[in-house]
Amino acid sequence: MKKGAVAATALAVGTGATAGSATAQENDEGEVVISGRDYYPNVEFRVLSEVTTATRDEILEDYEDEFDDIGDWEAYAVRLELGTGEPIATVFVDEDEVELSPGDSAMMTETAAVRNAELNLLEVDVTAEEAPENDDNDIEPEDDDDENDEEDEEDDENDEVIS
Repeated sequence: MKKGAVAATALAVGTGATAGSATAQENDEGEVVISGRDYYPNVEFRVLSEVTTATRDEILEDYEDEFDDIGDWEAYAVRLELGTGEPIATVFVDEDEVELSPGDSAMMTETAAVRNAELNLLEVDVTAEEAPENDDNDIEPEDDDDENDEEDEEDDENDEVIS
């Protein structure tokens, strides 16, 4: 019986640890609207930034009356992680759907429906994952400054040789 009690305790502790880590990074499922040319099933994208309200309004107005109340929609610039060139696209999210923030990643599923064939718009199911607090993909401004300083030093050395 002692072995059974130990095994049950270990199982309970293991289950608790799993449950705790599952809540640390929550997945959010929902639907986004994306251009058909930017739809790649089972491809992940990373949210770069939210589009400003004025720009969002301007973009959505180009789609005529496809979006009922444009104030209910958010637009995000995203990088499609295709491994080659990684193009930038725009996804549109109804406020009642999936929550996205800069740094989050999301996976487009194979489930897509034509929203408007004439405008080449699709409704695509996605599963989003919050960005970790310390994302290794973030570029720190200091790194860029160091490279520029080295280039400036090289330019100064070249100027001295020419003079």
